[in-house]
Amino acid sequence: MVELIKRTSLRVKLAAIALIMLAAASCILFLQGDGLTPAKALELTGIEKPSASRAPLYEGVAWTPQTGADGFADALENDDFALYIHPGTTQIALVDKRTGYRWSSNPTEEQLGSETVKGVLLANLKSPFVLTYVRTQGKDQTIREVLNASDPKIQTTLIKTAAGLQVSYVFPEPQLGFTIQYELTPKGLKARIPTDGIKEDGEYAIFTVDLLPYFGAAAPEEDGYIFVPDGPGGLIAFDSERAGVSRGYIHQVYGLELTNTGNWSGSGERRENIAFPVFGMKRGSNAFMAVLTEGGDSANIAAMPPGLKSGLYNVYANQIYREEYLYRMSRLAAPLKAVQKQRLETDREVEYCFLNGGDADYVGMAKAYRDYMAETGKLKEPLKPVDHMPLYLKVMGGSYTEAFNKIKYIAATTFPQAAEMVNGLREQGVDHLKVIYYGWQNQGDYDSYDRFPIEKSLGGEAAAKDFISKMTKLGIDVLFEDDFVWIDSESSELSGKTNGIRGIDETVFIDEGWFISKPARTVAMAYQTMEKLKDIGVSGMLFNYLGEMVFHDYDPSGIATRSDTIAIYDGLLAYTQKTLGSAGVYRGNDYTVGQTDYIAGLPYESSYDFMVDETVPFYPIALHGYVSYSFGDGNLRNDVEAEFLKAIEYGAVPSFFLTHEDSRKLKYTSAGFLFSTQYEKWTERILKEYEAFDSLAPVFSQKITDHEKLSETRFATVYEDGTRVIVDYGSKTFQVEKGEGA
Repeated sequence: MVELIKRTSLRVKLAAIALIMLAAASCILFLQGDGLTPAKALELTGIEKPSASRAPLYEGVAWTPQTGADGFADALENDDFALYIHPGTTQIALVDKRTGYRWSSNPTEEQLGSETVKGVLLANLKSPFVLTYVRTQGKDQTIREVLNASDPKIQTTLIKTAAGLQVSYVFPEPQLGFTIQYELTPKGLKARIPTDGIKEDGEYAIFTVDLLPYFGAAAPEEDGYIFVPDGPGGLIAFDSERAGVSRGYIHQVYGLELTNTGNWSGSGERRENIAFPVFGMKRGSNAFMAVLTEGGDSANIAAMPPGLKSGLYNVYANQIYREEYLYRMSRLAAPLKAVQKQRLETDREVEYCFLNGGDADYVGMAKAYRDYMAETGKLKEPLKPVDHMPLYLKVMGGSYTEAFNKIKYIAATTFPQAAEMVNGLREQGVDHLKVIYYGWQNQGDYDSYDRFPIEKSLGGEAAAKDFISKMTKLGIDVLFEDDFVWIDSESSELSGKTNGIRGIDETVFIDEGWFISKPARTVAMAYQTMEKLKDIGVSGMLFNYLGEMVFHDYDPSGIATRSDTIAIYDGLLAYTQKTLGSAGVYRGNDYTVGQTDYIAGLPYESSYDFMVDETVPFYPIALHGYVSYSFGDGNLRNDVEAEFLKAIEYGAVPSFFLTHEDSRKLKYTSAGFLFSTQYEKWTERILKEYEAFDSLAPVFSQKITDHEKLSETRFATVYEDGTRVIVDYGSKTFQVEKGEGA
């Protein structure tokens, strides 16, 4: 009897253990996304695992060129351009055969004659590169030293092939070396640093490389300006009185590396992150536009005024190979500075497009960039013409608040109420609407991993499906907004240890309790969400953060670069378009525009620093006619009239962020930023603005062909058919002059 009890007890224990194991397995499957691993998600969405392409080094015997009287030798030539090199200094010069204009990598002897800088700064002025390096062993690992082509011990090898010209540099003492390759294109010049040409054989390592830092450098008295990608675009006018006022412009493409906490100790100044990796220079009737075509996500764009490093204006790409960061030896110790050990092994390439005559200005540069994006597939099919301008209606369903250790969802717009708002606007003359619905998830965005079921206080799945069905019958697209990037480690069951990206110190990056999902995990979460949303007819998704933020993942298994993040995000956007019909992003960094139908919050202001003299619509010129974009929502502007006119001038579409109920209901929720959103209070303004925007419907799908500053307060934007839109900020009005082709 005792033995039977023991056996029975054992069976019960075994059954209990089995149940526990089954529950644990289920939990594991849940934490992995109901069995969907990131690798499987990439497979299901057709997103290939990122792999960096590497340009091969040229092979062959060393080339010994014959030089002319000026010390330069013929190197490369095509129909429109000729490249020359000075074998002794390795300076280059490019001649635009269409005009005879000569662009030089370094100041001429005449320009150097008036220079006041000496020592290393003067040597840098004569070099086609400036290489900064650091120690990798022992003390003083953060002390930076500089190398240039004037180094007396430098060993230089030139190889010329049908592909281009290769210049390899070796510095015996620090045991460093790298290579620059030059190639001519139908539009200009490519300058590349292949990663396979970098040599680090001793205790020193490459920190950064300034590639052609003084290419086209101009004197203050010249007629022209530098173009930098500040906000929608910024001009730095040549001006002899700027010296001593500015520290220069040097900012990382797509923003500073988020995982590097050492970047957080800056001045706190408000900045517009760079959304597109472009810079340029205008000198009289000649100009160039340069694109960072490889490795631009790990580079700074730098522009220097006279008085900092020389007496000239110059603009260039500063290539980042290692980050400086802060680390702690212990919790009690003060953080110390260190330099990243492993180099970012990606090719770096800058492509210069040369312009002249009427194209030698920021408009010509923007059109050249648009052509580049179209030719390389970054811009896809042009927009289709519309009878009426689309208005993006952003609807906040609701959000959550925490009280007495409980989560409470506050509904602001149910699905039936959203339908009521849409019908009201249609009845009053808004003929083309697109709806973006926020806060639809279970408890809103409280747990950004556990989204379903759809929040019941909004009506749940049945009401959502009914709303979308009604909108579809009216020809109105409905997108759902979501964030698959940031995860709250305190409220989510998803583990940051296995799913979060890591900083340079290889620990999980956490900011105020939130971690950033590895891009492949982001895909897994988005895939599962879309599988459910497509069944209720959702037309697309507006993704938070995919279009405005990239990062490295310093996982112990190997660095996943910002380029890798971009590749996966691009794949997710393309899959969304294919699966649901449309995809939208915020800000619209240039890597997203080919897989995006709508950009919310496109940058339209500059950073207002001492360097940028004038803000120009470079990015809108490049995008208009290919992707629709809006600026700030019409009911959340700081300056209502000025920002409205800016949207008209820059070719944006209207957007409003509304709720059915009074926005005060959301004051103590995560949506507390919505300070004035009640639909009834904004109806009159919406109708007034829509009538104004709708007058531009004929040019919705057209390219912008010109932009002109008529006076301090008046600006004209010109479209393909000749239509001119003149905005007057003084009188707070605009007028549309139809072109001959309209």
